[in-house]
Amino acid sequence: MLKYQGGDHMAFEVLYMRHKDKVYSYISNRLHKADDIEDLFQKVFTKFHKSRRLYDPKYEVLPWIYTVTKSEFLDFIKKKKVATAEFDEKIHTHHKANDTDLIDIQSEEVLTQKEKDAIELRYINDNDFLEISSLLSTTETNARKIISRGLSKLKKKYRGAKSWIRTIM
Repeated sequence: MLKYQGGDHMAFEVLYMRHKDKVYSYISNRLHKADDIEDLFQKVFTKFHKSRRLYDPKYEVLPWIYTVTKSEFLDFIKKKKVATAEFDEKIHTHHKANDTDLIDIQSEEVLTQKEKDAIELRYINDNDFLEISSLLSTTETNARKIISRGLSKLKKKYRGAKSWIRTIM
C-alpha cells in the first residue's frame, strides 16, 4: 500500500488481485442484483483509489478496504433506497433455546483455552474487541483473529447442526 501511495500503480494491481474476491463476496452476500453488485464493486475500488492518500500504514490494508466497502455499501443503500426487510421480533423469537441447543464453550475440546475465553468474552459477556484484547493481553487485531479461528473450528465441528450459531450468540 505504501508503494501505491507513493505513485507505483503496479502496486494497485497487486492489491486489487489480492483483495477483489473478498470485496466481491462481501457485496454479493448483501445485494442480489448483478448490476447493483457490479456498480458497487466499481465504486469501492474507485473510492479506494481516490482515498489512497488517507490510508494510515499503522493499520492493515484489508480492514481498511472493508471499511471503504461498508461505507460505500451504506451510501449505495441510501441512494438506491434498496428494499430492506423490517425486523419482526415475533418471527425471529419463535425458537426457544433449550438445554440440548446450548453448547458449553469451556468444554469444547476443539478450541484452545484462549479461543474459549475470547468467544465467551465476546458472545456471553458482550465485551468489545478492545476489552477482550486487554483481558487476554494481546492486540485488538489478534483478539479478532482468535475469535474468528475459534468460530471456524466450531462451525466445522457443528456443520449440519441446525442452529450452531444461535447457540453461540
